[in-house]
Amino acid sequence: MYIPKRNVKQLFGRPLIDWDISPALDSGIFAEVYVSTDDEEITEVAIACGAKVHKRAVHTATNAASTELAIQDFLDAHPYYDVCCLIQATSPLLKPADFCRAFRLFAEQKADSLVTAVRSHRFLWSVDASTKFANAKNYEPLRRPRQEEWDGEFIENGAFYLFSKAHWDKNHCRLGGKTMLYEMEKHMLTELDSLLDWKVVSNIAADYGYFPPNSAKLEEAASHALTLGMSHWRLFAAGVGIGILLSASIETQ
Repeated sequence: MYIPKRNVKQLFGRPLIDWDISPALDSGIFAEVYVSTDDEEITEVAIACGAKVHKRAVHTATNAASTELAIQDFLDAHPYYDVCCLIQATSPLLKPADFCRAFRLFAEQKADSLVTAVRSHRFLWSVDASTKFANAKNYEPLRRPRQEEWDGEFIENGAFYLFSKAHWDKNHCRLGGKTMLYEMEKHMLTELDSLLDWKVVSNIAADYGYFPPNSAKLEEAASHALTLGMSHWRLFAAGVGIGILLSASIETQ
């Protein structure tokens, strides 16, 4: 079951999108932070939270529209950038330091793109469509490894993505080329796609979420202590942007 009015739903007294807007702004690495949406309520909330707003084109706001189509819509209107950061509102436990550390990794390795992921020690299985027999996908059952003996698997968690202008202009895809992986902590695995997900995140947000200085709970932005030395880079956060947009059409139904 989807979450009604997810992007403006209150989490500890703050609209959901503020949990992405505030850490993005407080990271200090973005030239501009935009929320791309076709919804008037989301527009008002985004501005109140300190973000700018890109009015999303109607043809990119349908259930069938891809995230890449929404990204292209944003970049067509804002073509002057070096690196774009796509932030998804389904991951509200981001902190300023996450953006700083990921960008440092991206820049130092001269990467084309970056994906966020969480390490998992889960055994994966598939079922053959014809025989109905199950098969292990990422381990040998006869030699079942202990967690201490296995590095596990990385699961993409969709928190945010970085990609260069050169890569996007060539491939029109958020990932590809020299791709770096920014490993996040295990509590970042949950994506807010259902009411059950909301219950999980609500129970851990007080301990793991970012509370900006003007909120009820104060937390120092660890990213302020990082020295990036990358002032000539210009970045856009395109969607506290895209994650918000993909759900906007659902909210108005």
